[in-house]
Amino acid sequence: MKFAKIRTQMISYYILLLAVSLLISSVLYQRFNRSLVDSKIAEVSEQSLYAIQSSMNSLFDNTSKYSQRVIASSTVQELMKTDFSNEGFVYSNNSIQKVLNEIFLAEPSVASVYLFRNDDLYYSLEFQQLGINVASIKTASWYQEAVQKSGGLIWRINAGGVPNSQTKGEPYLSLIRVVNDLNTAKQIGVIMINIPLTQIKKLYEHSVDGKKYDLMVDREDARLIQFENPELRQFAESAEFRTHAEGSFIKTISGKRYIFDMMEVGGWRYATAFSMSEWPNPYKAVNRVLIPIAAFNFVFIFIGFIWITRSIIYPILSLLRSMRKAETGNYQQVILHPKSNEIRQLQDRYNRLIVTIEQSMERVKEEQTLRRKLELHILHQQIKPHFLYNALESAGYMALAGEREETYRLISALAQYYRLSLSKGNEIISLKEEFEIAKNYLTIQHMRYPGMFTAVYELSDALHTYPVPKLTLQPLVENALYHGIRPMGQQGMITVSAVPSGRSVILSIKDDGIGISEEKLDSMGEEQLIHNASSFGLRGTITRLRLFYGDSMSYSIGSSPGNGTLIEIEIPYLEDSEWKMEG
Repeated sequence: MKFAKIRTQMISYYILLLAVSLLISSVLYQRFNRSLVDSKIAEVSEQSLYAIQSSMNSLFDNTSKYSQRVIASSTVQELMKTDFSNEGFVYSNNSIQKVLNEIFLAEPSVASVYLFRNDDLYYSLEFQQLGINVASIKTASWYQEAVQKSGGLIWRINAGGVPNSQTKGEPYLSLIRVVNDLNTAKQIGVIMINIPLTQIKKLYEHSVDGKKYDLMVDREDARLIQFENPELRQFAESAEFRTHAEGSFIKTISGKRYIFDMMEVGGWRYATAFSMSEWPNPYKAVNRVLIPIAAFNFVFIFIGFIWITRSIIYPILSLLRSMRKAETGNYQQVILHPKSNEIRQLQDRYNRLIVTIEQSMERVKEEQTLRRKLELHILHQQIKPHFLYNALESAGYMALAGEREETYRLISALAQYYRLSLSKGNEIISLKEEFEIAKNYLTIQHMRYPGMFTAVYELSDALHTYPVPKLTLQPLVENALYHGIRPMGQQGMITVSAVPSGRSVILSIKDDGIGISEEKLDSMGEEQLIHNASSFGLRGTITRLRLFYGDSMSYSIGSSPGNGTLIEIEIPYLEDSEWKMEG
């Protein structure tokens, strides 16, 4: 597959990025601009609704206060409780009307006021002729509710049908509450105050910004004003509208976006609706300035992209040429004259990579040399010509002495030792076979040096088939015999063991020989062991195990003069070995 040059790709990506950025910016700007307009409309709508609500709530509060003034009047309190004859009632009606005139004279919004006594007689002050349509106020649909509220307000449209329905007139809003005796708190009548809807509508005909809003005002017991638009009235009946929280929200109805503003004060729910298409965009002048500025910025940014591309591409091309040379084995560090921190880091890391490669190649050469030495050493360990000569010589002496069984045991142990140590060329054998090699070796040495030592072997059953590199234990057993037991001049003991320990296997070789001095023990540490030529058996074993197991193996040596030596090697426990076992 043929790829385009990075310079071409970067320029193409920049153009694509700018195009996508321009598109996204345009969409975001349109949405942001629309959000600003919506926010502005919502702000003005909220102010308008607040102004309408304040005016109406003031009217409702004033009406409520007027009713309280009427109830608190001593004349009203006295006459509502007095039992009159017809002539006396007429006289009292004049007194009541005088009180009502004094209270409501300055309030043009009130159409009529009624005071109903408990004996079904009533007083009235009518600025607009209405009349009463019931013989007893107690039969009104709202009467029991008013009594239960015991002086609390209730609102009804057209007083629930109490005024004469035949009277020609406009709809009105009625405030109704029980009149209680101020001394005994007992009911002495009912007051009704009627306000024409035309007076209420005058309060919202024009909002503060001069725009005409569609208004709805209602409460649970009275729907005062409905939206004029039939579609808005239908939406107002929906559960979405009825359960909506106070505040502004935008709703699309029949393809037109409306902004609704809602609030609830004193039990009254106020809602305004305004078509957003009728609102002019206040930010058109700003748009005419921003668009040329945005175009200039995009051109300027594109030129900057070209310059940045050149400053990045040239150092990368220099680095690429150096990489091509490295493919042929010519490893050279580069100098890119970077103009940015990232290019400088790229240069430094590439140069460090070159140094690391050179060091790795040197280490590989050293490991190959070490492996060849170890292979020669292990071959020598397998064959052990001096050991073979000495064993055969000992077998010959035994044969001449007529010790046939001992001769057979020695030759059999020698054959078994070489069969297992050579192991058909396999590098990995089972731990049980490794123990057999060490056991055969010590059997031969015991027959050569009778009475010099005894040997103990401890191999966990779970580790019989555990794979280990061949000749792991034998060199260490040989060291224990020749450097620990033999110089002591008396019988000693060699213990060889292998036990599992968590996720590891512990191999240990212990002797009770002469031990090791502190100075010599220090030279057997991991860092010093590689330079210790006198410890080639231990050094070779540890090096081979390190090549097989890496950093997951470790060893320790514990010893002091006269107290013997303990060597412990910890290798990882492999449940599912990747090495193939061959018996």
